Amino acid sequence: MTSVRWSPRRHHPPGITPLEVWNLPVFGSELWELLGSSWVEDDRRAGVAGTTLSRRLMPPLAAALELLVQRHAPDAAYLSGGLAELDGFQTALKEATATLPCPVYLAPTPRFAPVHAGLRMLEAQGFTAPVCMDVGQTSIKCARPGSTRVFERDLSALPPLYIGQPRPEDGHHIRDTVAFIAGALSTFLAEDTRTAPDALCLALPCPLDEDLTPGGCTYGFEGAASLVPDILARAGLPERGGPVLVLNDAELAAESARHDGRVTGRKVLCMSLGFGPGGALFDRG
Repeated sequence: MTSVRWSPRRHHPPGITPLEVWNLPVFGSELWELLGSSWVEDDRRAGVAGTTLSRRLMPPLAAALELLVQRHAPDAAYLSGGLAELDGFQTALKEATATLPCPVYLAPTPRFAPVHAGLRMLEAQGFTAPVCMDVGQTSIKCARPGSTRVFERDLSALPPLYIGQPRPEDGHHIRDTVAFIAGALSTFLAEDTRTAPDALCLALPCPLDEDLTPGGCTYGFEGAASLVPDILARAGLPERGGPVLVLNDAELAAESARHDGRVTGRKVLCMSLGFGPGGALFDRG
């Protein structure tokens, strides 16, 4: 078991408020149905070019941005996430959002922008050996100073459990998810044992209560109050201990806008484009 000194707590980055955008009504559908990586991955495996996929994503993305900009009146919008690394995405985005009343920025290295932001967040608190994990619904992104790694979700072992689908009665999906996340962290740490971590940032793809009880996502672990402690216990973290800051993945994605010098103004609308879209508002106050 891990040392009790690894103490998880719900973290709220200053000025960041999560937004529920996955079910935003766009073109008669919910946004996640039109702007999700499930159909993108199917088309990519079928040989569809990245530039073609980027163009297909733009109408629902532009419509969603228009609705959200009207609703929240931001000074800028900021996008990150794996879908933003498709070929031709930046060019298509510039064309599709040219009429918006605010600039739209794409994070550098969009897939890894959140974990890099998590490292900066911990370093700003004085930690010298931070580790950040961004648990997505298709992969886990891990980072420590000088190193990043992706662990892909095996959908045959961890099949997506959508809203309204029954969960396995024996709860094996939760145990399997804990094993996947803890195994990724353990493997990542074992790849470089020269410096033991002194703090961990853990982002999960779901709403989170103050007691770290998770909400719904395709892993099906909603309501599993012991999820985070079980992950930490199984990961084999060193006895040295440290804080564990736990937050929603869209909140961490929004944190990446804080230190981007291109992004000015007080209020920033942030969207993370992965398996499904996530959103947050960053207000400098």
